[in-house]
Amino acid sequence: MRIAVIRFSSLGDILCTGPAVRGLRNAYPEAELTFITTQAYRQIAAALPGVDRVAVVERRGKRFAQDGERIAWEGPWDLIVDLQGSPRSSRLLRRLKPVHSIVDTPPRTRRSLLIMTKAAIGRFDSVPLRMLRRLIPLRVMDDGGSLMLDVPSDMLEAVRERWGRAVENAIALVPGAKHETKRWPANYWAELATRLPERAKLVVLGTGGENPPELLSALERRGSYLDLTGQTTLSEMAAILKSCAVAITGDTGPMHLAVAVDVPLVAIFGPTVKEFGFFPFRAKAAVLQRNLWCRPCSAHGTERCPLGHHRCMREIQPADVIEALNGLDLKGLNG
Repeated sequence: MRIAVIRFSSLGDILCTGPAVRGLRNAYPEAELTFITTQAYRQIAAALPGVDRVAVVERRGKRFAQDGERIAWEGPWDLIVDLQGSPRSSRLLRRLKPVHSIVDTPPRTRRSLLIMTKAAIGRFDSVPLRMLRRLIPLRVMDDGGSLMLDVPSDMLEAVRERWGRAVENAIALVPGAKHETKRWPANYWAELATRLPERAKLVVLGTGGENPPELLSALERRGSYLDLTGQTTLSEMAAILKSCAVAITGDTGPMHLAVAVDVPLVAIFGPTVKEFGFFPFRAKAAVLQRNLWCRPCSAHGTERCPLGHHRCMREIQPADVIEALNGLDLKGLNG
């Protein structure tokens, strides 16, 4: 039996497919399970427990069509599970012509109504549970686990060799986010750095340019830190997080990566809310948020606060993060 799962992006969404992928593997242990995604997420998809192989497509015109033809030639496909639920994934599904297929689509209309009216209409599941429930007709069961990622031992060893003890039992700071309204204020990150335990090791993660100058200045005054923004692959980031004692993030892909490698975390949520389904899934986590009438204001964040005040983030103070860290009862922060 040949099964394919489609999910093109993004990091957090692909990690959230993990429970559904494991459910498929448990329901069909003899099947060959292929994960279809884009090149950027190939390594992450390959590390999902239950995935046998990864097929890569590019989301650009002719290249996408050619990739679809190549995967179609690999057929026949007995079952394809489309967890992207987009027009593009629908076109790929039609091209692959599986014997059976199931499509999961986000509750886009109800989500839009929630943003516009602040009224939650109907049931809003976490994204991993929503995907799992869509697969009930396939006898797929929830194994009760969280997000999971198999970080290869050679990757863990490579991280140890490259960065040594600097990442072991460190506090991972992830200040960046794709959209401005999901970013905690830069001066708050800087103040937090000065209030963290003096002997704690700090590691900053993210893509290039996501380390605010204010935070960098505070870290330089502090002395002991490692800035790895823009210097790691996603697989290396996973290995680094796995070595850390705790992570502090916003509502971003690295937050789900921390969950997937079983690292406790403090997650700071602003414009987005639990109903969207992306709160840390079955994790040792503290979620900081404010109950404001203007939340949620967008599904994925925007470049500026629609009302100009950004209270959802500004009202969460560094002291709140310190309190949340203390509540997690963490061990080994002093190295």
